[in-house]
Amino acid sequence: MIDIHCHILPGTDDGPETIEESLEMCRIAALDGIKVIVATPHFRPGISESSQEKVSDLIAILMDKVKQECIDLQILPGSEVTFTAEMPDYIRNNEYLTINGNGRYFLTEFYPSAVPLHWETVLLSMLHSGYVPVLAHPERNSFFMNNPEGLSAIVRSGVLVQITAMSVTGELGEEIQRLSIFLLKHNLVHVIATDAHSSVHRVPMLAEAVSIAADVIGKEHASALVTSVPAAITGGKTVIFPPPQLSDQKKKRWPQNILMQ
Repeated sequence: MIDIHCHILPGTDDGPETIEESLEMCRIAALDGIKVIVATPHFRPGISESSQEKVSDLIAILMDKVKQECIDLQILPGSEVTFTAEMPDYIRNNEYLTINGNGRYFLTEFYPSAVPLHWETVLLSMLHSGYVPVLAHPERNSFFMNNPEGLSAIVRSGVLVQITAMSVTGELGEEIQRLSIFLLKHNLVHVIATDAHSSVHRVPMLAEAVSIAADVIGKEHASALVTSVPAAITGGKTVIFPPPQLSDQKKKRWPQNILMQ
């Protein structure tokens, strides 16, 4: 399995504080069957801005320890870029912020309480510029909790959606789990990832979520969400996915729970 969203590098954000905890997260991931992790420290301009050099150095240090312990795991570079008005310029000018530095796919998140003004327009403009947004954990965003159809139009246009493993298992609450299942049923999920932050509370495990997803969408489809699709993303290849099974016509009647940034 491949985990494209994991805060595994020490001292970069709200993830592990020490290299020892990062290594323990690697052990947990490998035991769960994860073979590849994309390290995605938060990139929040003015708050959390890990440089390419820092990310590369930390990955090299961690991989040395992984190899010393014969852990069957590969760590790739990436980031989780907070959606702001400046985000497109940061992505275009800093290829290292894309997943595996491939200059094509990038992971972005909204703040949890709302969505930014003109969010659809910005994401679609990135698509037209040759970049593919992977929207992180929208099932945990209050706007989409109230308006689950809100993802349909952008997914039809080519934006990808990543949901969190613990959302699927119910560990983040029943409401989030219900929305995750809804999104899975309607082809509005392309990737399941851990969004792990620690070796204790937010751990890097995918297997249980995949098992639950298999009961909803079938084993082959669920497996693709943690294997072939993330492999295409990390490799910078085109992701081919069935269209959403949900109309987006209700969007005009939604309450506008939008945050200006």
